[in-house]
Parts: sequence; C-alpha cells; structure tokens
Amino acid sequence: MLVSDWIRSEGLSPTLRKAFEGAHREGYLRAYDRLEGAGYGAAVLRAFASAAPRVATQVGPDQAIALATDASRIAIKARPRTAGAFLDLCPVMAVKLKDPQQFGQWREMIAAVLRKHPKAVLPLLSRSEMLFDRLGLDPLGAWVQTGMRVAGQDGEQAIAYFQLETPEALRLLERFAGEANFPSLESGLKSFYTALWQQTPLLREAGSRGPNGGSVRRTTFSGGLIQMPSAFSGFRGQEQQLYRASIAHVGAHKTYGGAQFKLGQLKPLQVAVVSLIEDARVETLTMRDMPGLHRLWCPFHTAQHDGVPTAQNLFSGLARALIDPEFHPTHGWVKKGVKMFQAAAGRLHDPAISRQIGNILGNDLGQTRVQFDAVGYVVQPAYRDDNLGLWDLPADPETPPPSQELEAPLADLRRTETHDQRQDRKQEQAKPETPDVLEPVKTMAADPEAGRKMASLPEYDYHGGIERDDWVSVNAYDPVPGDPGFWDQLQDRHGAALSRIQKAVATSETGKRRKLKQQLEGETLDLDAAIDTAIALRSNRQPDPNVYESITPPPRSIAVHLLLDISQSTADPAGPNLTILDMERDAAAILASTMAQLGDDLAITAFSSAGRHDMRVVPVKTFDTPLDKTTASVLSGLHPGFSTRIGAALRYACRDLDGLPRYRKIVLLVTDGAPSDIDMPDADYLVEDARRAVQRMRAQGIDAICVALGNDAGQRHTEIFGRKTCVQITDIATLPAKLSAFYLRMTR
Repeated sequence: MLVSDWIRSEGLSPTLRKAFEGAHREGYLRAYDRLEGAGYGAAVLRAFASAAPRVATQVGPDQAIALATDASRIAIKARPRTAGAFLDLCPVMAVKLKDPQQFGQWREMIAAVLRKHPKAVLPLLSRSEMLFDRLGLDPLGAWVQTGMRVAGQDGEQAIAYFQLETPEALRLLERFAGEANFPSLESGLKSFYTALWQQTPLLREAGSRGPNGGSVRRTTFSGGLIQMPSAFSGFRGQEQQLYRASIAHVGAHKTYGGAQFKLGQLKPLQVAVVSLIEDARVETLTMRDMPGLHRLWCPFHTAQHDGVPTAQNLFSGLARALIDPEFHPTHGWVKKGVKMFQAAAGRLHDPAISRQIGNILGNDLGQTRVQFDAVGYVVQPAYRDDNLGLWDLPADPETPPPSQELEAPLADLRRTETHDQRQDRKQEQAKPETPDVLEPVKTMAADPEAGRKMASLPEYDYHGGIERDDWVSVNAYDPVPGDPGFWDQLQDRHGAALSRIQKAVATSETGKRRKLKQQLEGETLDLDAAIDTAIALRSNRQPDPNVYESITPPPRSIAVHLLLDISQSTADPAGPNLTILDMERDAAAILASTMAQLGDDLAITAFSSAGRHDMRVVPVKTFDTPLDKTTASVLSGLHPGFSTRIGAALRYACRDLDGLPRYRKIVLLVTDGAPSDIDMPDADYLVEDARRAVQRMRAQGIDAICVALGNDAGQRHTEIFGRKTCVQITDIATLPAKLSAFYLRMTR
C-alpha cells in the first residue's frame, strides 16, 4: 500500500491540510504517488513532503505540486541526490521570492540548465542562495544563461562555471552584480597612473596563485610589471577608489623607493615591520608633493584602539598612526613606532631609515612573544602591495617562487621553523570538517624527512565543497641510479617502433601559421600589394614585383610534463618477465627521444604517495636538463611503491608549466589505477579532487591528458579527464609503441 493511500485513509496532517485544501489535496497526493512509485528513494520523498507545504504557504499550492515533476526530471537526468538538494532549496527560495511567477521563473532557470548540462545542476543549486543574494533574480538568470553560452556543449566547462572556478564566471558575476573589477577599470587606471607619475605603466591582471589555486588579494610589482587582483572582495562600491589607491601606492614605491632590501638574517616578523615602515616612508614623501593622495589612502586605514594586541592588529594600528594624524594609538609599541618615524622626518629620502626603524621595532615586538603567522599574513590595508617587490629574495630550491605565494609574502622565510612545527601548525589551521573522511588511517608511511620539501598544495574536499590550502606536502626524493646501458637495450627491444616514429616525426607540426605578405612567390595574391602595383602602373612608375602572399609552416612550440605513476600496483606483470613499470619506463624513454627530435620541451616526473603529508616525486628529467645517460639511469632505477594521489601530481606538474612561454602546454599522465591513498577510505574523495585539478588546469590553458593502462573495470579516469582526453590501453605491452604515436597525433 502506498503511503499516499494511507494518507487518504487517515487524513492529511494539519500542516498539509492547511497548505493543500480542496482540489489541491488530490493534486498533492497524486504528485506524492508519482514520486513514490518511481522509486527515487526515501530521501527524495522526505524532501518533497517537507518542502511542498512550506512552498505552498509562500507561493501557492500549484507551485508546490509542480515540484514533484521537477524533482522527477532532475532525478532521472542528474541523480536522486541532486533532486533532494533541489527540494531542500525550494522553501528557502520561496521565502526569498514570495511571488509565484518569480518562483516559477527560478524553477525554469534550473530546468534550462538541466536540459543542457544535467551534471551542472548540483553546483548551481549549491550556490543559488549566495548568487541570488548578490544578484537578484533577473541578473541571476542572465548570468546562468551567459554561462551556458560560454560552456557550449562542454559539460565540464559548465560545471566549472557554476562552481565559480573559471575567470569568466567570476568576471561575469561581478559585472552582473554591478561591481567594478580590474578589466572594467584597467584603461582608467593606466590613465590615472600616467597622470600621477608621467609614465605609462605595464599593467596586467594577476591570475591565481598557480598551483595553490587561491585568488590573489594584493597588488604585486616586479621590475616594470604591475599585477593587480581581478577583484577586491568586501569593498563593494569602493572598487574604483581602492584600485586607484593601490596603483598610486605602487607608483610611490617606484618613485621614492630605492634598491631592493637584502634579506640577510632577518626573521619574518622583522621583514613585515621593515616593509610596513617603507610603505609609510614612500607614502609620506608622495603626500608632500601631492597632498590630495591623503584623501585617497586614508579612508582604507580602519584600525581601532581596542583591538586584541595581535601582530596583525598592531601592524594595522601602526600603519594608520603613520598616515592619519587624527588617530591616537594606545599601545606602547605603536607609540614608539610613531615617535621614531617622526624623529626621522628630515631623513625620509634615505630608504635605510625603514630598515633601521623596522629592525628596532621588530626586535621589540619579538621580545613580547606576540604570535605572528608568516604564512597567513596579508598586508593591510588592502590597497598596499604584497611587499615582494621590496626584497631581494634568495633563489632557494626548496622555496616556491614568490609569484606563487602572493598572499603570503613571508612564506619564503619559513625555514626559521622546524619541520615538526610547520606540520603541527598546519594541522591545527586546516583541521578537517569531516574527520571520518579526511583523517588518515594508521599505517606505516614513509618518513617525509627522507625527501626534500618542495611545495604545499591545495586539495578539494567535495563533502564540504571547499578547497583546503596547503593540505598536501610534496617531497622530492633523490633518484636511484639504474642501468647505464638502458638506451642500448631500448634500441634492441623497440628498434622497429623507434624507426616508425622517426619517419613520422618529419611530418609533425604544431603552432600558429603566419601569413607572409609582399612575397616574390606564393600561393595567393597579396591584395594590398596588388592594388599598389595597379596604382604604380597607372602612374607610370616601376611596380614592386612582390605581390604574392604565402603561409609559413608553424614553428613547434609545445611543452609536456610527463607524469609516471610508480605506485605499488605498477609492479604487476604486463608480459613475460615484464612489469607495468617496465612498460612505462620504455614508453617514457621512446617519447623523450621523439620529443628531442622534434625540439619539444619535456619534463618527466615519477610519483607515488604515502598519505597527504608525503606526496612523493622523483625528478627524472626537468625542462632545463638534456636527454642523456643520466636520464636513462634515473628511468631504469625507478622502483614501484606506495599509492596514487593523482590530483596532487597534476597540480605539481601544472606549476612547472605555468610560466613557460609555449603555444601549447600539456600534462600527460600515465597510470594504471584510479586515485587512492592510505589516508583516504572514501573512493570518491580523490576522484573529485583530481577532477577539480583538471578543471583548474584547463582554465589556465593547460591540457590534461590521461593514458590509462589495463581494463576499464574499476577505473575512473574518464570521469576525471573526460572521454576525449582519456585513452585506454588494455594491452599494456603495446604502450611503448603507442604512446609516442598518440603524442604525434595529439600535437598535429
């Protein structure tokens, strides 16, 4: 007997009776019947029973009954979980909209996305409340429709758009919200800077933090280049003034600053204080020449008297006290800073003043044991730059490049902390919200101290819908030397394949073709040159014979980071006396030889993992090293072990490619299994993380391609990479011959 039959016999509950009376009572029961009979599960039925009366109360019973049809379509085209999320959201939107027509308009918006990109519905639902609060109904509809046009038929692009993971999504959101952002203000900012400093700036929009993925929050400058954030969040209505204040501040540094400060033995706390004093010094000198800039800068200094005496609050208080004469600090350290700065008023043209005052104040603050988080520190107020341009930072191979740590300019000084202190602090700051999923299981993992710390990468938690910064530690391990005769053995094993590939290399090309005009020979006429020739003939002048147009073959401009999965499963047999890793090794060597003949750039990294604290990479070949006997020795010395954290490997490879000036950039993954690791019992967690990593890479213009080895059973690579960019090779013994051939087809 259906539950709705029981409801008919026993009568509706008071809540339902009030919401659905008369003819609407039967309509509700029929809708419930359809959902129950379709077998979508108890969760969908409960969601409908809970949502319908509340929606009926706000926007009428007709709209509430129609939810059953909507939920059914969503459950069929997406999945029941998405239908449940839709029903849970409906009462919230009904309260916000209150009008039946507008609620129906919102339902149709969801239906339009469902028809074109079913998998994008859940990301849109998860952000609908925030988007509606920020945009309103009509602008939200325009933003959704624009997103579907931008994505076209690409479902993954639509998902990334509605998850706000693409630059287009964020820019369009700001535009439809009526908020000013960098693209809309760029032209005016250049004019404003030129008017102030009589120089035209080289101005660019800053991207993300490279492999870490987070949004850039502060302006940065290096040499002649100024990079500004795409948007300043939290300053609605003040965007134009904030951008102007920021670019004027950079101009002050360029006009009144000196040579970059040497880092020396300074601690992170001292670096921050010296930078703060230098900011105040150049602004003071600028305001002596242009007093009106005080009205531009001062409103963004909002420090108060009664803040908790943390390092961040003290810095904000000192920054305001040095620019705002109406602000009277109460803390002794801030008062001392103001007094020292005022005493040096006659010598402010000397940048050494900043270092002298900053060293003293930094030492004083260090004696008070005030806690200072160098990694989480962000310069305040928001218009000031990240201070990276002030310092001559060392090229430490274990330290990420400053451009990848724009939000934490003092991260380069983290070597003052011990490894254990870093791990303890990061675990406290990034404590999982879902410990049953994210806490590692107890196991015997490799000691991270055996490798060199290379980077801290983010990881996506699909349960909470958040990306956890600095969640995965990447450790580089020294390669184990292998067989020096590897190249000769490769020729013996795969001579025929090498010969075929060598012949195919001659016809391969990639890049942009260029038109050459005014040529003596060519395929077509150059119209402009032909017109000039006709004019010359009529004017009784000797015409130029160069009247043809030709097209040059495109130069190859491609870089590939090859990722080799060397997890324990690659020790499985792939043929007589051969393992999967043997096949990967030979395939990588043949591909490297092919790319060397083509002149393409190649880096090879082998990877495995032993939990999030030990993402293990072995650098086989970098972009800067040649293909030689050392590469062969490292390849032949690879050994299988541990697990497969694919998302972290992709982000690591992406970081290497991000700054290369190449026409096409590719991360090519060769793996024999789905993502897995010892600290992750949830099979979906690392799959979702890897999928997000792929989406971010493609948003940066980097191709992510997977060569999956073995049978389809249990593999989820298509879900991560998409069908068009995932190749399945079931006969693993054919990998060495197929990989290079696949590469040549892929780069035509």
